Amino acid sequence: MKPYKGRILIMAAILVFVFGAMFVRLYSMIVSNSESYVARASTKSTKTITVYGKRGTIYDTNMVPLAYDETSYNVTFYRDPTKSTEADRANYTQVLIDVIRLIESNGKTTVNSFWLKKDETGAWRFNSGSSSETVEASRERQWRANFYMTNVPEEELFDTLLEKYCIPKDLDEDMIVKVLSLWQESRMNSFNSLPVTIAYDVGFETVSEIESKSMELDGVDISESSTRVYPQGTVACHEVGYISKISATQLESYQSKGYPNDAFIGAAGIEYSLEDQLSPYVSYRQGSREVERNTRGKVVRELNYTAPTDGNSVVLTIDVDLEKAMTDALVDTIASIRETQVELIAKESWQKDNAEILAQYEEAEREIALAESGAIVAMDPNSGRVLGMISYPEYDLSMFNGGTVDNAKWNAVLELNDPLYNRAISTGDTPGSIFKLCTALAGLAEGAITPSETIDDIGAFTKTNTYNPAKCWIASSQRYKHTNQTVMEAIKNSCNYYFYETSYRLGVTKLYEWAARLGLTTKTNIELPGETTSFVGNQDMLYDPNYAVNNQYTAKPLLAAKAIRERIYEISDARGMDLSEEVVESAVTSLLKISVSYDTKNDWLAPIREVLQYDLGIPSSYITNNFLVNEFVTYLQDIFWTPNETIMLGIGQSITQLTPIAVARYVSAIANGGTVYDAQIVDKIIAADGTVVLEKEPVIANQITTDPYYFALIQEGMKDVTSMEDGGTAGKYFQNTEYSIAAKTGTSQRTELDVENNAWIVGYAPADNPQIVVVVYIQNGYAGAQASPALIAVIEAYLDGLKGTENTAVGAEYSIAD
Repeated sequence: MKPYKGRILIMAAILVFVFGAMFVRLYSMIVSNSESYVARASTKSTKTITVYGKRGTIYDTNMVPLAYDETSYNVTFYRDPTKSTEADRANYTQVLIDVIRLIESNGKTTVNSFWLKKDETGAWRFNSGSSSETVEASRERQWRANFYMTNVPEEELFDTLLEKYCIPKDLDEDMIVKVLSLWQESRMNSFNSLPVTIAYDVGFETVSEIESKSMELDGVDISESSTRVYPQGTVACHEVGYISKISATQLESYQSKGYPNDAFIGAAGIEYSLEDQLSPYVSYRQGSREVERNTRGKVVRELNYTAPTDGNSVVLTIDVDLEKAMTDALVDTIASIRETQVELIAKESWQKDNAEILAQYEEAEREIALAESGAIVAMDPNSGRVLGMISYPEYDLSMFNGGTVDNAKWNAVLELNDPLYNRAISTGDTPGSIFKLCTALAGLAEGAITPSETIDDIGAFTKTNTYNPAKCWIASSQRYKHTNQTVMEAIKNSCNYYFYETSYRLGVTKLYEWAARLGLTTKTNIELPGETTSFVGNQDMLYDPNYAVNNQYTAKPLLAAKAIRERIYEISDARGMDLSEEVVESAVTSLLKISVSYDTKNDWLAPIREVLQYDLGIPSSYITNNFLVNEFVTYLQDIFWTPNETIMLGIGQSITQLTPIAVARYVSAIANGGTVYDAQIVDKIIAADGTVVLEKEPVIANQITTDPYYFALIQEGMKDVTSMEDGGTAGKYFQNTEYSIAAKTGTSQRTELDVENNAWIVGYAPADNPQIVVVVYIQNGYAGAQASPALIAVIEAYLDGLKGTENTAVGAEYSIAD
């Protein structure tokens, strides 16, 4: 037993020694060196940081980048929450001053959105820029809470900040605001204990200088990010759109998806409409980075990393080269039309013919509106794919590179003729004679006219108005050219009289139904924000009593209500009546409804008298003696649809308003024989790993069922429009075109001055095998035929491109064979 006893004693001694050593070490850590370890622990903290990938790329149909993200570097600022003494704040303020100067010396700027601004008296007031009083009040409460200034009077806020953050007295006001703006960024984001970005997309000079001065610039660091680049400048600017920093009003809805406070989001175009596809901020695309950070905000160790996923990329249907050709064509054509307008205005005969109108313009200090804006849409008639889209004036997307815009550049853009507005999808305007294609199809399909029937232009069309009858545009001496016209010849001649007769026979209900079938009363569903719904005139479009007067398709009901209201108050004042606002508004509504409650104006007389006499208390004798019933009839007639409105609708006048994109879909249906497609500008969506998430197929909105021969007749008429030999209205412009083009011109009246007319031309080519439909719209373009050069140039550019592609394919085939 003794040997075992010795071994046990030895082992016990060893154990006593080990535990004794551990006890001594533990005592040293807890008691003797506790301060040292606490200091070491307090200099480091572990934090999980959300990381984001890049926003998806937007490509044209040939995979040419239109918008993409590239790696960039941001400057961040982190205030250690344990450093809260006055000396610490003074130190941080000096750091911010130094970093602002450093960044600005390299041509960049820091975040500058300070919420205290001087009012007209020079006093500093809270103003975050929101138009909503509720939002403004909420922001002020949060701002005060984060700055610990809840009870400080507004007039003392600025001075309190100067004192609290130790702002040097020798700083100019501009620098003070910049420094306080960065303090604001820090304080408003203090809840998440993460660095805030104080400057975006700085250059390598700034990065290297900050890195070399890292020990001096306490809390300042560089973070890797990405910035948006728009390499094509003005090309496809309205389709692509741009991004901007998320606003406070948008924050709540985007935060629920995982977006950070300083995210950049789509603000226009595809960038806006496909935000969910392009964005890297959506929760399921986010990555994470677990790091160890010291009190200076510097990352000293990465503990874990989960890579983020980039946003999806979008391939559009448009072609960059065609877009450039379209822009050149539109700019050149507008310049040419403007030159023609200036020459015409200078003529003595024109001045004499328009002397009365010009005098009115001069008295109102109104300038004559000449051509300066417009749009072109090119569409594949066999699918609805948008091949190109131009809205002019354009704007340069490159000014949005990095997501922020220089104020001077932005102000320069705003001085132009609304270049941010996409006229191709948002402008609705009177179409003029391009609507006659619809009238022709409706007339044929409904049997109002027959293919072989001929109609003569006999001058005045008296069936709807004998006092001031409508007439065709052609001079009486040339009217013989509009005799014995079939529907094909009427389209070629663009004869108003023929289409007055056709629409008169049809009636507004049938004409509207066919316009709807051709897609002219609904949106085209193009994947862009801001599309306006086109509408075609009828009684509901003119005045619908189910909607308020300020929510109608036109301003006519609002103007009629205003005239009626003013006249009622005049009568009230003249008779010393005390009519309440409620009584007057009720009478206005009742009078307006009379216009749509009876078939003829003669039926209005009794109900108008009843409203005036019984609802308003105007004596019967006063009504009779002052002819009030007849007077109120005149107020109502502007919101009453008449047969005369119907014949005007038939030639594309009246109140009808069509967008260029809707017209492109409509003409595509004429060209392809009756298939109405939704417009599409998105070809496919591709995930970051190259997987095709969505490949879009054509969407048929309506399939028109009627005799194909009717479409053939209209197509032949459109071919004749461009024929000089057949005397087409635009024949002289198409004499030397390489391709056969079918077209229709449209001139819609805007004012009594002819030079202010709108110019439309629509067409497709090749005429016997349509591959492209083109719509040209020029506001104040004088005459539809004047826009022909733009249409020809676009068609030739596209078909030349197809020919080049075919030649390249053939060449490649022979090379392989060799």
